[in-house]
Amino acid sequence: MAGERWGGRRSLLLAVFATLVLLTGLGIGVATTGTGGTSPEPGTAPASSVGTSASPVAPHASARASARTVKPSDPRSARQLVALPRADGTWPGDHGISGVNGDPIFDTAHVNAFCSARGRPCRVAQTYTDRTSWESMTRGTGWTFELLSDFDGMLVVSQGLVPTGAKDELPACARGEHDADWRAFGTLMRTHYRADSVVRLGWEFNETTSSWRADDPQTWISCYRRAADNIRATNPDVLLDWTINAHNTPAGVCGGVSTNCYPGDDYVDIVGIDNYDHFPWSPTKAAFDRTAARPEGLTWLYDFARRHGKPFAVGEWGVVPTGDAGRENPGFVTWMHEWFAAHAAHLAYEAYFSDCGAGGVQSSLFRTDDQCLKNPESAARYADLF
Repeated sequence: MAGERWGGRRSLLLAVFATLVLLTGLGIGVATTGTGGTSPEPGTAPASSVGTSASPVAPHASARASARTVKPSDPRSARQLVALPRADGTWPGDHGISGVNGDPIFDTAHVNAFCSARGRPCRVAQTYTDRTSWESMTRGTGWTFELLSDFDGMLVVSQGLVPTGAKDELPACARGEHDADWRAFGTLMRTHYRADSVVRLGWEFNETTSSWRADDPQTWISCYRRAADNIRATNPDVLLDWTINAHNTPAGVCGGVSTNCYPGDDYVDIVGIDNYDHFPWSPTKAAFDRTAARPEGLTWLYDFARRHGKPFAVGEWGVVPTGDAGRENPGFVTWMHEWFAAHAAHLAYEAYFSDCGAGGVQSSLFRTDDQCLKNPESAARYADLF
């Protein structure tokens, strides 16, 4: 599971990096007035126009039909990009949304360096908030958007439900004691001109080291819903992505089945998964397919998404030479590409996760730093296919 290996360190690195941002003058100043449209009154929950049970995003939906003859007028609009038509059989094709996180810094330059190496521009950048406190993860995470302000594609922002190490605060969130913080985060997105972005709210909640691990499904769902309602109250353009960690949900989390913690169609716009080649790794295509089809697997969750009329996303994926395979696996890259192509019509986006952190998954494809394990065959396969 990804989080066991690098989730805690990733949060720590984010916190350290946010501090460096402050020290170097990039700042996290919070604007207090909106820059786009009129916001509803705080506390209201505007219905999302994407992913509700009344109007799900799907290839046959009216949103896609209206976009069939035009390209999006705003390459940064998640709603416009997700609504574009895609046909099964190719990926990324003309409208496939494919990208990466910034590595080692979550900024445009490092996203573009990866995409230049693969030979195709990225249409999505995946990033994270700082989560050292409620203040830093909501009002004070402006650097998340500032470092990607010049990225001409859509953003996917991974946002926790409580700060790092604050699992005991999930009940307070569920009671509404942090509603103002969530409204502030919605406002922050708008004031940084990134209202129309995807937020992976409480992602990997079924991972054992997650600070917002869903030991009590009802408390977790209530917290997620409060966060969703209040982010939407100040930012109705947001798309909310409910994402699990692939391959295993422990018995004490969500009753052992991640979908027991599904917050409901009205609170989810996209269903997603983080899918790495570890625990178990896939030595063959048959093994890949079996793992994907089993509970908590890639295809298993995709089928769940389709039953709920939701588009699907893979917000993090990659080879894991530090995992049970003990080496890189270009076959995994091939099989993921084949899976994306076979499900392209309902695939909202996918983002490779590049990492060279100590104790991390070491999934980097194109970095040449000494601290990075090299995955040359996987890199060549990825560049050829993506």
